[in-house]
Amino acid sequence: MKKFNIFPYLLVFLATILIMQAFQGGKSDTSLESGDLAFKTQKNEYAIGKEVKVVLQNNSTEPITLTYECVDSGAEVDFLHPPFKVLRYADEAFTEVSSQNLPECTTNKDQIIEPGKKTTISLLNYSYSYFGELGRYKLEWNEFSSPEFEIHNPSVLTKLWRTLIYQPLLNVLVGILIYMPGHHLGLAIILLTLVIRTILLVPSQKAMKAQKRMQELQPKLEELKKKYANDQTRLAQETMLLWKSSKTNPLSSCLPMLIQFPILIALFYVINGGLSPDRITLIYDFLPAFSLHEINSSFFGFDLLTKSVIVLPIIVGGLQFLQMQLMQAKQKKKKDEKKKDEKAGDAKPNEMEMANKMMKYLMPAMIAVFTAQLPAAVGLYWGTSTFYGILQQLVVNKEGPKKESPEDSVQVRVIDRKH
Repeated sequence: MKKFNIFPYLLVFLATILIMQAFQGGKSDTSLESGDLAFKTQKNEYAIGKEVKVVLQNNSTEPITLTYECVDSGAEVDFLHPPFKVLRYADEAFTEVSSQNLPECTTNKDQIIEPGKKTTISLLNYSYSYFGELGRYKLEWNEFSSPEFEIHNPSVLTKLWRTLIYQPLLNVLVGILIYMPGHHLGLAIILLTLVIRTILLVPSQKAMKAQKRMQELQPKLEELKKKYANDQTRLAQETMLLWKSSKTNPLSSCLPMLIQFPILIALFYVINGGLSPDRITLIYDFLPAFSLHEINSSFFGFDLLTKSVIVLPIIVGGLQFLQMQLMQAKQKKKKDEKKKDEKAGDAKPNEMEMANKMMKYLMPAMIAVFTAQLPAAVGLYWGTSTFYGILQQLVVNKEGPKKESPEDSVQVRVIDRKH
């Protein structure tokens, strides 16, 4: 029996972890200059809208407290200013930048840096309000000043990403929130998921049927592998002929997943800072006036803007496992019927069967880890999408197998090698 190689699947799992770290922003080995407080931005330049991160190191012998100033706005909510002054170079001098599109004061966010310790502070919620113009910037705290850094225009690809995917998704979600009673983020995400999956219903249904057809063809593919084990060229020809005659494309089942990944990534960025009042400039003008401070992010005890490291990942992973179980249900039934007709010990599991079995457990674990690393709102989207997929899979599984035509049978062609 051919041994099953688990190494590629471990690489996939590792790649998933690296992608999640990329979502959150990788760590940067930033060298800090001397002084009681040394601080600088992680990069020397940022595109407009990108997250600015500040690295601080306390080189003194006393703790340093950074205070987020809560300022009375004169409205129902007070605005939270960052602990630093943001200065922009204009008219041959650095002048302080001010804005009103700031986060709401909710809790005391004072941060203490112990002697000899280093910390990183994100200014994600101030990306457009303080760093929305091109130019040179620097930060000041008391008598300390950071090195200058530059804000420049985003690249063409970034502009396309924001214009075609990120901004429309943000505005659809905000549009739903505007009309959602209580402005509940959880209900808005569920409705958004249903809209997206319904739009993708036709291609995803075709993909599921194609995947089911691939499972039905698996015994014939195994026959071809045995028959042409020593002739890989002929095996490839007959495999392509079988796919063509059965009107099956092995890549078609991947299409809905490939479409959903950009949406999933965009939703991550929408949740991770996109609902901050700082992003008000990205909201389309034709939408009714709406304060992003009014969004209710509570959902059955979860704060959807923060991580859920246990409960939600288990739920999402369980749903993913159930979906994969349903995807392989028909194949398992046929496999069990085949084993009844074989003598004990004669049946040898092929590599495809072992791969499917491995992925049935590995994929849900990967999705669960993925969910634990992201805001709970992203996990809610993925869980709702998976549940929708489960209902689709149940419908596909109830459909009878496609009637086999004479062309669907494995054909043995005689190839005249003289010509």
